[in-house]
Amino acid sequence: MSKGDYAIIGTGEVPHGIFPERTEYEIAYTVARAAVKDAGITMKDVGAVLSAAHIMGAEYNTEIFFGHLPEAIGAKNTKMYATTVSGGGSSSSIIKTAMGIIESGITDVVLIIHSQRFSQFPPNEQAKYFAHAGSSLEWEVPYGMTYNGLAAMMANAYMEDSGTTIKQIAAVSVACRKWACLQPNAMFNKKELTIEDVLKSKMVAAPLTAFMCNVLCDGGSAYVMTSAEKARQIAKKTGVKPVYILGAGSRYSHRFITSAVPDFANMGTMYKFFQKPANDAYNQAGLGPKDMDIFEAYGAYPHLDLIILDAMGMAEPGKSGTLVEEGETSPGGKYPAITNGEALSFGHTGTGVGFALFCESVRQLQGKAGKAQVPNAKFLIFNSGGGAYSDVHFTVLGNEIPK
Repeated sequence: MSKGDYAIIGTGEVPHGIFPERTEYEIAYTVARAAVKDAGITMKDVGAVLSAAHIMGAEYNTEIFFGHLPEAIGAKNTKMYATTVSGGGSSSSIIKTAMGIIESGITDVVLIIHSQRFSQFPPNEQAKYFAHAGSSLEWEVPYGMTYNGLAAMMANAYMEDSGTTIKQIAAVSVACRKWACLQPNAMFNKKELTIEDVLKSKMVAAPLTAFMCNVLCDGGSAYVMTSAEKARQIAKKTGVKPVYILGAGSRYSHRFITSAVPDFANMGTMYKFFQKPANDAYNQAGLGPKDMDIFEAYGAYPHLDLIILDAMGMAEPGKSGTLVEEGETSPGGKYPAITNGEALSFGHTGTGVGFALFCESVRQLQGKAGKAQVPNAKFLIFNSGGGAYSDVHFTVLGNEIPK
């Protein structure tokens, strides 16, 4: 890709939380229609429909693998459909898929949809699935390795190396909740947290407490992606504000933590692993951390958010926790970050956490973020990743193309 070749012109979203009465198709239909309307087009203009897989949802996945989604949402002029399966990194890999479709000339309008309904599964089934999904059944699970256990190892190593305190880690959960309270579709948007609330909540895997861990929920989001040329044409007719993809970077480390690359395996300085693709994205965009108005990180745990913010260059590595504790990443702060609260407060929708954060990124740059709007936001960096922290992706977005 070249800088600014592709743009997003509309987004859609539903409330996130526990909604067992909603089907995956209801969610998909609702977010798809909202995104198309927001983009100033009609469903007739959609030439391709892409979706990410539903975590644990075998029945829904089978249907979307076999082409049900375009029909279900009424995209009758669709020329192709596809499903991306990259875990939490799906929101970034699907962008590349859409780019390839547009570049191929098949269509210049791609509708990207995510839908998730965890509430159909009992809580113990959800816990068992995620406890084992990212770990080796031979070398890790028998010794007690779980997602929360792995996250706790990272937190301890990061604190030891950087001097970050447990209060600073707790402050990330507090900041995420402040942003979520400005988001009408967030799962937890009714009550703010304090550092004391976070630290006193139930211990899950030392040093991580319950309020430092994400909560699975139902939800979904969608957006419309097109070529920059098509976006400008639509903008002239409708006034919609295109958001351009300016740069991107990705890295892969491992399937299981026991085979992680050295930069990742040294958990105290993991920012070095994340820093490389972040710099790739900056370099392609011709921008740097000082140009960013917002830093959108998807870590699902507060210490990982800090590591990602370190890699993004928001602060000197190891110092992001200080800025968070001082309120600089919260609403009104100097370095707005994670403006929808991501998995910690917006809600964890499996592969969809990155989709929700990406749609929030687009809204911010379009000036449509409501009470959470960062004034005069022009450029931001967005992050996602998946697996047992196996891969990481960074994307620089802007509402203008820098020279």
